Amino acid sequence: MRRDLDELLNAFPYESGRLNARLERASDGREVLLVRLELGILQLECEGRPDGRPTLVTRREQRPLTADEAALWRLELVQFQQRAMAFWAVGDFGRTLRDAETVVEGATLLERWAPDAEGAWAVSARFSALVLRTRAGAMALLERGGTREAASVLEQGLDALRIAAAQSGLGASYDQLSDVIALRTWRESLVPQLPPAQRSELEARLHAAIRAENYELAAILRDELRLLS
Repeated sequence: MRRDLDELLNAFPYESGRLNARLERASDGREVLLVRLELGILQLECEGRPDGRPTLVTRREQRPLTADEAALWRLELVQFQQRAMAFWAVGDFGRTLRDAETVVEGATLLERWAPDAEGAWAVSARFSALVLRTRAGAMALLERGGTREAASVLEQGLDALRIAAAQSGLGASYDQLSDVIALRTWRESLVPQLPPAQRSELEARLHAAIRAENYELAAILRDELRLLS
């Protein structure tokens, strides 16, 4: 019986510079999420805690945590954060939103109840999760044709990020943060108008550039869209 992973690795090649993920069915029929790493493949459960173990964070404990407990919470939140990003990579925006929300809520609790070292990590994690939650929420609505609703979600996300930036000491540089610029660019592209075919094509390219985090191209496309207004 072979115990190496050569066939699996060859069938799922590593691609530098991008998060390479795919959804597959396990031998028992359940859906799993595979993430290709440089030195192997990571398999994540699609439901519950990504490693299949009982979850800690979603119990929503409202009490001070010991250093060991806080460390375990952080490790679990990292798993949810990684899975959220992998779901984004495969275009599953609903489950991206679900996991990003788990990270936001868990990081908020960790920031409140954990010792300072873990609390500082939670501040940064919550900000990143807020960005991903906003992006996923907007994309999920755009897939259903909800342009106005998506623009509203982006606006609400920017408001939440402004508060989070102020709480983390980044208030003065909020307007220059790359994530904030990207979300604003996206929101501006969703100004409700009846777009001609050219505008629709540019909007599609803009959304693709934002998803690929190509903010330079996104800014160019945004300016082109403004010319069509």
